[in-house]
Amino acid sequence: MAAAILILVLRLFGTLCLLRFLFQLAGANMYNPLVQGFARVTNPILQPLRRVLPKHRLIDFSSALVVLIAFFCVKWLSSPDDVEAGAFHKLLLGGVVTAIRYVCWIFIGSILLTVIMSWVAPNVYSPATELARVLTEPVLRPLRKVLPAMAGFDFSPMLAMVGLSFILYFLRPFS
Repeated sequence: MAAAILILVLRLFGTLCLLRFLFQLAGANMYNPLVQGFARVTNPILQPLRRVLPKHRLIDFSSALVVLIAFFCVKWLSSPDDVEAGAFHKLLLGGVVTAIRYVCWIFIGSILLTVIMSWVAPNVYSPATELARVLTEPVLRPLRKVLPAMAGFDFSPMLAMVGLSFILYFLRPFS
């Protein structure tokens, strides 16, 4: 029971740090209330690490390290047989693959949010929609060059979600 709660807390905190890392990498507005909320929750752990691992341009190494450590610990707690066998490389690979899978799911969710909000309320401001748009734009922009809008419909979100689904499918054996 205690291990399950610890795994849940590690996954949640790892996901928050991953979102913070992705928002900083995408150049999200740091005055957005959701970004400030992520910063308040993750600062107690990340601020001391920043003294050792400073941020370089848009890359926040301390957030990335905490994400990898959190997902490594989740794999470690959820597969005790690998720990006994001394397969730490397998746990490390599992942690990295888990982080990549979470990134894919975050992008899929962000793309879905932007698509649904473009249908329901295209000109309404929402902090979540703004973050989703900023987060998905680096993924969708190159796809829009390859597949331009046809008859007013933008098919790049669909192409991106298919590509992300393929990545998730090919990562299944490693997790």
